Parts: sequence; structure tokens; C-alpha cells
Amino acid sequence: MTNAAPTLELRDAAVRREGAALTAALSFSSTAQRVGLVGDWSALLQALTGQAQVAGGSVRVLGHALESAVAEGVLGLALCDPPLPGSFTVTEYFEHAARLSHGSVSRAVREAKHALERFGLNELARRKLSQTTVFQQRAVGIALACLTSPPAIWLESPLRDLDAPAAAYVARLCLEAGVSSRVILSTPLPSAPSAERSLLDACDELFLLERGVLVARGTSSQVLAPNGRYLLSLSGENSAAYEAALREAGCVVSPRDQLGDYVIELPPNGNTDLLLDSALDQNVIVLELEPLSGST
Repeated sequence: MTNAAPTLELRDAAVRREGAALTAALSFSSTAQRVGLVGDWSALLQALTGQAQVAGGSVRVLGHALESAVAEGVLGLALCDPPLPGSFTVTEYFEHAARLSHGSVSRAVREAKHALERFGLNELARRKLSQTTVFQQRAVGIALACLTSPPAIWLESPLRDLDAPAAAYVARLCLEAGVSSRVILSTPLPSAPSAERSLLDACDELFLLERGVLVARGTSSQVLAPNGRYLLSLSGENSAAYEAALREAGCVVSPRDQLGDYVIELPPNGNTDLLLDSALDQNVIVLELEPLSGST
């Protein structure tokens, strides 16, 4: 494995899930240290966990096939609320997972101890998993994903349905997890402000998926920008239809010199959903969405 490989790379990737149509093919590559997947990325996550399969193209994490990345020790996975062996203590759970990974009892003991200390979970060390709260289980899941020091970790909706204090606590652990590993964070579109939005703000690059189509990529300020004026760049053959749809929706659309570049002023009470939904309807891709200040 080489650290120069993309954190996440999809090449015409389509996923087949039981009882569902094949997903639309997706292609993108990101070398970012922290990648945020916003929207419904459940098909990709199911392919990762073996509940679905990549039926066309490829998905790779740090150059390794998605389907084998966890088994090969390339990717640590923190699922949102997976079933846990309630009779295990937290320490037993960590040691068991580490032994399954590499077979060394002494190394497993050291790794479990380090994970407990690193994430401040020593007070949970002897507690049965059945006696932990939801936010404590999320903390255990994050520590478990980092247990054997994989070069990348995937965090699935770590703050889902947590109250503000619990979300702030788990968010701090997510940031700690990303200190020594690349991070892939998958989450629904968050409200703002929120702890989940803060996690996305810490990502270097976001990819927004709506109805199975990639509609935007960029930094948090570009993809999840506030209401107002935007510099918008798009790709696709239906740019004229997209421009007309925005004007019909009440936007002020000012084409720039570069083909596919616009300055867009949203109507009162409008938000970026209007820009992204229209892109989806007109089969164009938003490449850049940057908030602008001042008047048109």
C-alpha cells in the first residue's frame, strides 16, 4: 500500500443490492485526508459490509478494493449502532477484535490498553457492552475502528440522534481518530449549526449525493454554503436548460466568460437545495459552489 493512493476512488462504480435496481454508476477520486460523503451513501456502505456487491466498475480505498479493505487491515470501520456482544466487557471486546485481526494475544492486550487510553475510555474498560449507553457505544465503535492503527477509517453517521452534549463528545473522538488516519465520513445532509455540520466543516472535500446522483463536490463552504449569492460552475450538456430552470425558480443568473460558470443570486428564502435539485433534474453536475459576498 502507498500513502500516495487516493483515499477513495470510484470508477464507473455501480452497486447491486438484493431487491433493488442497480445504482447509477459513479466516478470520482479524492486524495483528501478527510473525505465527507453527504446524502444517502448506504449502497456503498452495504458493499463494504458484504450486504451488497460492486457489480460494475470498481471502488478502492488507498488503492485496495473496497470489499477487502477491512479484512486487509487498510480500513477501520465504525458503523452506526451495529449489534454488539453484550456479555463482553469493553476490554474483552477490543482484545478479541485485535486477536482476530492478527492473532497475537500480547499485541492485542497492548492495543486494547492503548485504545482505551487514547480515547479516554478507561472508566468503561470493565463495563459490559450491554450496560453502555448509545453515545458510549459510538465511542467504543470509533476506538475499535482505530484499534490496529489502519491507515484509513470509515465513520458512519457517528452523531445520529444524539443530544447536543453527547454529540459534542463523540465529535471530539471523531477528530481524534483522524489525527493519525485518513477519514471517510458518511452522513445525511446535516442541519446547521450542529455538531455534525462541524464534523463536515473539518473535512477537506465533500461529495453530495442526491437520488443516487453526484450533484456537488468541494469544501464544506462550497457544498453546504449559506443562502445568498454563489459562484457556480457546472458540467453537462443541458446547461441552457439548467439556466432557464433557475430563472423560472426566481434566481438571478449571470453567466460568466467561462462556459458553464455563473453567478447565482437565490430568491428570498431560497437555499442551495434549489441549485442542487435543479442540477439533478437537468442532468448536470455542480463542480463548484462558492458563496460570494456583496451585491450583484
